[in-house]
Amino acid sequence: MKKRTGSLGGRHGISLMFAIVGLCFVIFIAGCHGTAGNGAGDGIEAEDDGAAADDGKLSVICTLFPQYDFARYIGKGQADVTLLLSPGQEAHMYDPTPADMEAISDCDVFIYTGDAMEGWAAQIVDSLDDSVYVLDLSQYVTLREEEEDGHDHEEEHHHHGAYDPHYWLDMTNAAAMAQAIGDVLSNLDEGHSREYAERTGEYVGRLLDLDQAFMDTVHNSPRKDIVFGGRFAYSYFINRYGLEYETVYHTCSAESDPGVTDMIRVIDYIDQHDNSCIFYEELSSGNVAKTIARDANIDTAVFTTGHNVTKDEFDRGITFIDLMNDNLELLKHVLAQ
Repeated sequence: MKKRTGSLGGRHGISLMFAIVGLCFVIFIAGCHGTAGNGAGDGIEAEDDGAAADDGKLSVICTLFPQYDFARYIGKGQADVTLLLSPGQEAHMYDPTPADMEAISDCDVFIYTGDAMEGWAAQIVDSLDDSVYVLDLSQYVTLREEEEDGHDHEEEHHHHGAYDPHYWLDMTNAAAMAQAIGDVLSNLDEGHSREYAERTGEYVGRLLDLDQAFMDTVHNSPRKDIVFGGRFAYSYFINRYGLEYETVYHTCSAESDPGVTDMIRVIDYIDQHDNSCIFYEELSSGNVAKTIARDANIDTAVFTTGHNVTKDEFDRGITFIDLMNDNLELLKHVLAQ
């Protein structure tokens, strides 16, 4: 916290050569960014609820969807909560607009994931006065170094620096995030502390139930491995739930584009292990995963990191719990194959 806180060849080689030509330009620009969806780059709009509340409620701005969803549930009725990213926008493509920076300076609470995810935030945080409570949620979890993914890769590139910032995919970390948000709102608005505490307990309980469901699913399934064909942002999930994996991307980095050798390695793994599906991340084209799936004759599916949602999902009121339950059902299906 700050501010008031303390190989080519074989049956796969020729087809992949043609596929790579079609993918090269897409891969070059996609990066960990993926493809921005609806409203990318719009920033905070005037009609957003929490940019500057004048109704006595706490105004809260959250950078990513997980903490936004936690805060809007915990603060329901007592806090006006705004998502800084436009729905459909990929977080790694985001740069704050002047309107975003003004809104942050006018809010009561600014909640972000940490410098490993939002490198732009440090300068804004340093410019804020003491009227804005800044909550850096990375202070409440143990960060994992990206090298801890258990794979020995050459030429690793770390778009986020030394640490993987996608820590909310471990549900115990998500619970710690929700608890921290609830504690801060309770401390800043003591008159509604009981309501905050009750809703925090409810949400933390649901996250811990999800944690146990993921644990039980892996423990009770005949297989323990999954395959990723998108940017790899799942080290916390893999580590927490005892999964094995293969991935075409080594990190969530715009610089670590897969070559033909990487794709053949993953296809060979699928052939040897008889996997039925390859995952890729939300808000992306999934072109690499789809190319591998066509060659390996398996399915593709989006396994969401939950960092943001589409405009349609946002308008429907989808929650972080909903997103993780979708992941849970996918996991049950592929581990049963």
